[in-house]
Amino acid sequence: MPDIYDIFLSYHRSDLTTVKIIAKVLIQRGLKPFLDKWNLTPGQPWLKEIEETLETSKAFGIFVGAKGIGPVQVAEMRAALQRKFRQEGYPVVPVLLPGSNPKNHRHLPAFLAQQTWVDLRSGLKNQKELELFMNQLQPGNQGNPEIPTPVVHTVTKVEKGKLLRTLILLENEDLIYLGEITGIRRAEISSDGIKTIAVSLVNRAEILGLLKDLQTNLIIEYPAIALKGGLA
Repeated sequence: MPDIYDIFLSYHRSDLTTVKIIAKVLIQRGLKPFLDKWNLTPGQPWLKEIEETLETSKAFGIFVGAKGIGPVQVAEMRAALQRKFRQEGYPVVPVLLPGSNPKNHRHLPAFLAQQTWVDLRSGLKNQKELELFMNQLQPGNQGNPEIPTPVVHTVTKVEKGKLLRTLILLENEDLIYLGEITGIRRAEISSDGIKTIAVSLVNRAEILGLLKDLQTNLIIEYPAIALKGGLA
């Protein structure tokens, strides 16, 4: 059984020094953070270990510094948001580091923006924000080594008609983007108008067995549209 960590720390390489300081604070408070530079097993396939840790950690922290979110963080963040969608109460905590400006960082899922941000832009000595961070990690549960049983979201099946009607509410590029993060290449989707793109996207997702993934990504990325379409 893999080690169970209290929080997975996702960061841009340029922010490693700052995140190490925060990781040490977490350890001092009795928490067990996962930091790849410290915890990956030498000589082992790192991707598999990362995936296992993302699935078993008790919380996920994504750090946003001056350079925003890197490509590896994007993949880790999407895995965490998928888990949050499946497992009610799983903490996904965005942390603003000194030098960050979230208004300049595009392509952050709207679902992430709904989470409670920890704002450390004024410095790492901001005790109020550090306490907010600690409180979201549920330190009272750290003595329980068991992985919590996932609570299934109320949307448990794909309704193609409703999914299609919701997709039509989006813009062309949003549809292409949804396809790409679901695993459907731009070249596999027809591009002649919103309705054609949406129908093509749903059909291709069904062929590839990705309908549920497409619906999940739609709810994560565009929660207001999903709510309007009756999916969430």
